[in-house]
Amino acid sequence: MIRSTPPQSVRDLQRGFSLVELLVVIGILAVLIGLLMPVLSTARSAARRTQCLSNLRNMQIAHWNYVVDNKGYIIQAGLAHAGLDANEPAAWIVTLQKYYGQSLLHRCPSDISVHWFGGLPVPPTMPPDAQWRRTSYGINNYLSLLVAPPSIRPYRKIEQVRNPAVVIHFVEMTYTGDFAGADHPHVENWGSGPGVPTSAAANLQIAAHGNRPIGFEAVANYGFLDGHAESRRFRDVYRSPTINNFDPRYAR
Repeated sequence: MIRSTPPQSVRDLQRGFSLVELLVVIGILAVLIGLLMPVLSTARSAARRTQCLSNLRNMQIAHWNYVVDNKGYIIQAGLAHAGLDANEPAAWIVTLQKYYGQSLLHRCPSDISVHWFGGLPVPPTMPPDAQWRRTSYGINNYLSLLVAPPSIRPYRKIEQVRNPAVVIHFVEMTYTGDFAGADHPHVENWGSGPGVPTSAAANLQIAAHGNRPIGFEAVANYGFLDGHAESRRFRDVYRSPTINNFDPRYAR
């Protein structure tokens, strides 16, 4: 009987890969994965930042509905920090809720705080009086009657703010520390000079969306009183007590 010899290409397929060839393929795949990982990480970060901006815009829309229904009065802060007494019924996460068609989008997708319910209590509170993180966001304390600096006249109505397009309204609260459970910062305590980002970072997550964790180049999202939201470097929103976008007297 005459046996036919398979073609060369078939014999090559039957032979399979050598160990060297397999290692070369694995090496190429590893290089490709190494190149793609930073790109994928950047894409995920951009997606989280965009979703956070959407949260802020939706909260600003809800706020304008609140303002219209309440004769121009603006929302207030009410959640405590550092174990101080709270006024929760007045807090914006309560009063703003009914102006949403769905549950209030109160958590930024980049928020990795350990102080959400089920994690660790916000310091210095402990059970049974533990405080938990209720929201990723806060409102500018200059615009809240009960927590505004005593040196300025209180802003109660939207028409009292001269230029709402440049005045920050919503901010991203710090993930750790006393203010992790609060719904407002205390901007008047930040001062001026090179130590400002450190002071601000005790209240806000100033690098929630990029750059060094504590520094003037840190990037976070901010909602503005006119209803828009932007990603901004910290230096673009605060430089000193008289050059910033928080104090309505100086914002420009």
